[in-house]
Amino acid sequence: MRRKSIHRLNQWVLAGVGVVLSLGLGYLFFSGNRYSQLIGFFSYMCVACSLVPLPTPPFVIAFGKVFHPGIVAFVGGVGNCLAAYAEYYFIIWLFSKTELQQQVEANRIFQRFTQYFQQATFPCLVFTGFTAIPFEPFRLAAILIRYNVPKYLLAVFVGRFPRYYFIASIGHLFPIPNRYLIVMLIVLFAVPMIGVFIKKRTLGSDVK
Repeated sequence: MRRKSIHRLNQWVLAGVGVVLSLGLGYLFFSGNRYSQLIGFFSYMCVACSLVPLPTPPFVIAFGKVFHPGIVAFVGGVGNCLAAYAEYYFIIWLFSKTELQQQVEANRIFQRFTQYFQQATFPCLVFTGFTAIPFEPFRLAAILIRYNVPKYLLAVFVGRFPRYYFIASIGHLFPIPNRYLIVMLIVLFAVPMIGVFIKKRTLGSDVK
């Protein structure tokens, strides 16, 4: 019971962190100078694609309206690489203090997955980094197999740069009102929280 309450508290804390960061970046976007806008965007992207996943498309589109898509893609890609670098060593440290890695490596599904994943790790990371396919499981798998760090970071950047360039180009080419981007941000925050709520209600009804 205590673990459930702690887990629930952690979820609310992470959601609060995400909201604060999003509001802070929004404030910089509307009221800051160009230098502070880029610093804020870089800081947000360092956190957004790490252990605290946050929505990025609305901000990438918004900054594409102000900066060239290449600048937005480069800053976002470098920010993601910095997050991936910290995440890499944090997860290794975390797993070294627990039995999680042994449990994961003993899983037959994971063993089969890594047999194929190790044969094409770099292309898989690039492909999932660019597309809408969930990137996190592949990042975690790369860390667990101790994939070469420079190659890992290069794969993250190569996958993310064209993704952010494409999304930023939408804002650069089309006059999308900021109110629509705010609605998109709210929806991207709300959908996962609604999904968690429904899942908890479903599990609670099953137990009854």
